[in-house]
Amino acid sequence: MIVGTAGHIDHGKTALLQALTGQAGDQRQEERARGMTIDLGYRYVALAEGAALTGFIDVPGHERFIHNMLAGAHGIDLVLLVVAADDGVMPQTREHLAIIQLLGIPQALVVISKC
Repeated sequence: MIVGTAGHIDHGKTALLQALTGQAGDQRQEERARGMTIDLGYRYVALAEGAALTGFIDVPGHERFIHNMLAGAHGIDLVLLVVAADDGVMPQTREHLAIIQLLGIPQALVVISKC
């Protein structure tokens, strides 16, 4: 199964995947310095002992990197639409949701972060 993130910039997509996988999401020095995902991040982890690996794709939320988000969203089985409780639904939340619908991603979960 391939699980991907979606949502507005700074709503906690990378932090969520780090919590789920135990692996840092942003690998590039520029991403860590800016505090935002620029390129796609891939993580693989077995969610239970002896289980097959689950793939996770971390996508950027900034509008300037929407083409990277679109490239990463193709082939996702389940999307985690992350919405920050202190910010609510924002422009890229809506944009990412539209992309999810256009691609026909079959399953989605809304994750409320920053509670």
